[in-house]
Amino acid sequence: MTIRAGAVEPVTRRTAHRTRYDEYAVTVPRSGDRAVVAVPRGATPSAVAYYLHGRTGDERSIDDRAGLRDGLLDAGYVVASPYLHGDLWGNRSAQDAVVALDEWVSRRWPVLRRFLIGESMGGNAAANAVRLREVPWDGAVFIAPSLSLRAVWERGEHGRDTVREAFDLSADGHDLEPKTEGWDAVRHRPGDYVGVPIRVYASREDEVANITGVTGPWVEMIRRGSDSAEFVEVSGPHVSEDHFRAAEIVAFFGTIR
Repeated sequence: MTIRAGAVEPVTRRTAHRTRYDEYAVTVPRSGDRAVVAVPRGATPSAVAYYLHGRTGDERSIDDRAGLRDGLLDAGYVVASPYLHGDLWGNRSAQDAVVALDEWVSRRWPVLRRFLIGESMGGNAAANAVRLREVPWDGAVFIAPSLSLRAVWERGEHGRDTVREAFDLSADGHDLEPKTEGWDAVRHRPGDYVGVPIRVYASREDEVANITGVTGPWVEMIRRGSDSAEFVEVSGPHVSEDHFRAAEIVAFFGTIR
């Protein structure tokens, strides 16, 4: 089912705790981007959480994080997951998809609070969304966030190809720094995040979201401009199950008013 404009009958599902919710498969008119939007039944939701997928993911990647999705739905949140036009590392096109989806959601449900959850590549997308403030974010959670485009490039693998495509880089990447200026979270300024409480989940066993070289220094950078950055060390490799602590994330969002 694809909703292009107006309301269409959604698919009704249940969470593991039996909360009934309506799931909409959406093609957002303004951006043309796909998204999945889940809305709990029986109450008028006043908050929405946007889940931004990792590399090779899409709008249905939220299904792989069912515990997180269900925890948010059980707590009464709308849960929205855009495709972000693919593996674009939070670039301008990805940001346009987030803004367009928020406009679509906001026209249909009276949401007053807006939260971000960025996983891996989606962490860089979420960092840029906070920096740009094109949506009035109330808080954000970064899960094993891949926050350094230079680190992605130097690892090679398929990630290098996606960074090259996302920012129209040369084959050898000599223009990486100038073309990603402003879009590379590790080069942001502490003031970019002032006023938005952030919690980061990362593991020392994770070679992608490296705590020593990337994630830890990034959190310390934020703390130079704000005292609202929290760091939670978890265990396991990149995006291990221990990263996805649904009850903690729901509680964290609940403290933000």
